Amino acid sequence: MKLIEAADYEDLSRRAAEFVVAQLRAKPASLLVFPTGRTPLGLFKALVDAGHCGRVDFGAAEFVTLDEYAGIAAGDRRRLLLWLKRELLDPLRIPNDAVHAFDPTAEPHAEADRIEALIARRGGIDLAIVGLGPNGHIGMNEPGSAFDSRTRRVELAPATIRSNAAYWGTEADVPRAGLTLGLGTLGEAGALVLVASGAKKAGILAEALNNPISEDLPATALRLHPDGIVVADRTAMAQAARRPN
Repeated sequence: MKLIEAADYEDLSRRAAEFVVAQLRAKPASLLVFPTGRTPLGLFKALVDAGHCGRVDFGAAEFVTLDEYAGIAAGDRRRLLLWLKRELLDPLRIPNDAVHAFDPTAEPHAEADRIEALIARRGGIDLAIVGLGPNGHIGMNEPGSAFDSRTRRVELAPATIRSNAAYWGTEADVPRAGLTLGLGTLGEAGALVLVASGAKKAGILAEALNNPISEDLPATALRLHPDGIVVADRTAMAQAARRPN
């Protein structure tokens, strides 16, 4: 696993964006995965700027969503697809047929199979960028998720519900279940990049980098990936005891 320590949030966003730019220059028709949340907002801005100034062309790229709340309406304000569209896809003028999103109203097993089949038809995910949850989750793969797990419906952990309440109002406003690409699915991506920023992520990032690799801490799966990369700013890296290569 490669670790890149960025000077600050702006530097982190720029460095993460460069992985996307390099991927699309090498393979314009790449299948990409992005997270939602606050950490990738700077990355999204950098990509939008790069697209608008002609540094990178998203015209042949396709996207598959990392995760989504289950059992909500397609137009629910909490739908993660809407977040991704608002911050990245719409500013880049990505057409709807290039975005393969979870349908939160669908039968979960059938929907998981649909997404897995779609990824397989496209030859796999070329680049997945993921965030780091407060309990070490990746996507909605909570602690205890098998490293070979596939796309599926999951129950959200209390720590995730508490964290997500900041986006939607209160814990009561957070759906209790989600649909997520599995750790096994993400582990087959050509490149897997985790981004982490800020003091709130310092403790869990240190655990992900230094603790034994275990399904109790899903983010440690990144250390098993042949092209796993962590991009973290200095604040997030403050508690890390050592620097993996």
